[in-house]
Amino acid sequence: MELMGRLRMVDWIKMPEMIFAREIEKLENDSLFRKLRFGAPERPVAIGRSRWPRSSFYGDFDLLVQRTPSSGERVQVEELLETRGKLMAVIRKMGRAAFERYFLYGDEALPLAAIAGRTGLTQDEAERIHELVLEIGVQSEFNDPSASPTRGRAATCLASISLENGEPHFEFFAPHWARGRYEIHYDTLETWKDASWLSHEEIRRLPMLLRRIEIINLRQNTLFRIFDSLIRLQAPYLRSRREEHKCPISLRRLAQQLDLAPSTVCRAVAGRSVKLPWGQEAFMADLLPGRHKVIRAILSRYLDRGPARDKELAQRLSRERGIFVSRRTVNAIRHELAPQLH
Repeated sequence: MELMGRLRMVDWIKMPEMIFAREIEKLENDSLFRKLRFGAPERPVAIGRSRWPRSSFYGDFDLLVQRTPSSGERVQVEELLETRGKLMAVIRKMGRAAFERYFLYGDEALPLAAIAGRTGLTQDEAERIHELVLEIGVQSEFNDPSASPTRGRAATCLASISLENGEPHFEFFAPHWARGRYEIHYDTLETWKDASWLSHEEIRRLPMLLRRIEIINLRQNTLFRIFDSLIRLQAPYLRSRREEHKCPISLRRLAQQLDLAPSTVCRAVAGRSVKLPWGQEAFMADLLPGRHKVIRAILSRYLDRGPARDKELAQRLSRERGIFVSRRTVNAIRHELAPQLH
């Protein structure tokens, strides 16, 4: 069973974000999930949500709503934009702060009827706004158009990153990332069962629903831990924008620090990118440079400033960067760099 669980998680880790967004939509449209998530005025909410630390949604939701689906999707674009336009008028009237609090992030576990009451909406309007957020997550990749191309390789840009007082901050392009993870209130679930608020069929389906939520949470939590750790390790590079300040990190080393399999880290970074603090888009894998690549960048900078002996360069690497290499290694890399130094 444990092996089967690991194999299934591999599929979730490497799952493209667009497909994952559809899984989120499917989950949140499930009748039992909606009952437990939004409850009723007299019943406590059994499923909440918790945002990732130091994270937010990127950009203007109003502009994202105006994006049309890809031409391959069978929708009436004009009709879709008209429907969205009407809902955006409702959202503007409600106010951005209320929209983000109750619909985009949904930090506070409240029944939908209570949310409608607090925001001055009808319950139908509240339901349609909730569905709109899910719909947009499925129809858009949310790659930031201002980010530079990733050299022709396919990638999904997850977030714009910045450093605030040395701490990484993530502005996610997709709602399902900005909204964080689900919180299952198990004590409240027991109250629901004891009060007979669930039918026999719903009780039968409950373990499968909870397992699906737990898998989704595990997938997102694993990815976030990897991204957060990687950004922290590369903080010197992100502050300076200088290649020689990248920290040499191997998949094995990062996996060991996070108590994960190297293959999990490899699948997590594959095909995913981030927008760096200066606006450039970079593959997550490029933030895992090998030792040789980092030493090469450092020695290139050293040699640009003038000639030096191999022993001096090795000592400088040790003293300034904490990288211990032999004179023979320095000499080999010096010869690799020779064509670009002349």
